[in-house]
Amino acid sequence: MTPNMPDATRPRGPHGLAYARIQVPDIDASTAWYEYHVGLARAGTHGDSVFLRFGRPHHCLELVPAPGRHEAWTAAAGFTVESPAVLHSLHDRVTAAGCQVGPIDASVKGLCSEGFAVTDPNGFVVELMVGFEEFAVAPDVEMPPTDIVHPFLSTDRFDESLEFYTRVLGFLASDHIVGSTSFLRSENRYHHSLALRRDSKFFVAHICFLMANFDEMMRRRARALYKKVDLPADMMNHSASGSIATYLFDPRHGPRIELCDGHVVLDPVQHETHEPRRMTLDPRNIDIWRPAADDWAGF
Repeated sequence: MTPNMPDATRPRGPHGLAYARIQVPDIDASTAWYEYHVGLARAGTHGDSVFLRFGRPHHCLELVPAPGRHEAWTAAAGFTVESPAVLHSLHDRVTAAGCQVGPIDASVKGLCSEGFAVTDPNGFVVELMVGFEEFAVAPDVEMPPTDIVHPFLSTDRFDESLEFYTRVLGFLASDHIVGSTSFLRSENRYHHSLALRRDSKFFVAHICFLMANFDEMMRRRARALYKKVDLPADMMNHSASGSIATYLFDPRHGPRIELCDGHVVLDPVQHETHEPRRMTLDPRNIDIWRPAADDWAGF
């Protein structure tokens, strides 16, 4: 490969995040919360579960009733894959790595041409598929997101997780905050379609949605303030991805929801040749508006 040409022989990874599956205590309340605060619309049901969408892809969230829970739990993420050939290659790689492989969940089995599920080192389910169904038109919703960008995973098995997502699934490292966080991109070339943070336990820390522009992000922020929704990390300027974001959080409905304006997309050559930066463990590498290296408030 020359410096100016993509590598056609590199094993391909997933294309991009399609959806997350979240177990919620009160499915009606959570459905209403995502409709009002994120701009999602009902896309149908599977049994007692509810699908929510913002665009033509069938859904971006699957809400599963879990009345025994007091707080929501994100149990799985689904990623699209570019072609059946790439899907089969991924299946061969995860099988060769000795990973736990199984069928895609029944709720989405009929919504794609084919797919499979693999469990990461944390027990988190990753579903990989081709031929994800689309509607003819996007729903008529005010200020919807334009994309679902990434899940952010906190994990006490950071090294094993980084190995799994890069060496096995084929995500590419964009940047590392040394000792803390790795940002991994998929074939849609967003700066990151997955992020991993070193922690004392596993959980999905947030899910990111891209808004059409800064104004619509701020209008959604205003709605959250009006309804007194917790904004645990508000108005952040991310040095790695170039996005400006606010975060909404209600533990009854899911992880933190990042609403962002702007997110770096690498061009095809950069996607193949970019060398990940080693960024200092400094809050200004998470939010460049932080005033000092010891200002960790809000994280």
